[in-house]
Amino acid sequence: MRGLIAIFFAALTVGCATKTGTDGPVNIGPDLYMIGGLGGTFDHSGSALKAKFFQQAQQFCASKGQTMIPVNSTHKDAGMEYSSAEVQFRCIDSAASKN
Repeated sequence: MRGLIAIFFAALTVGCATKTGTDGPVNIGPDLYMIGGLGGTFDHSGSALKAKFFQQAQQFCASKGQTMIPVNSTHKDAGMEYSSAEVQFRCIDSAASKN
């Protein structure tokens, strides 16, 4: 009986995990990247998920010594399905972003 209870709670924990994002930014064109994915059980706001993806985009560009420039984004709040979001962005040289 204890084994069944342990398996139940392990499955419940895995089911509640956030499913956010891909394995990182995906190059979708010349100097154009995308991050997208689904939220988890408790991620109801698509716009909050989109904000997380933009933070990841900024960190990605900063790791390259560049500045993130948003290009396009979409989101969908949770309803009958998980929330979802996608962001598209460019990384540009920091000096170019100041002009």
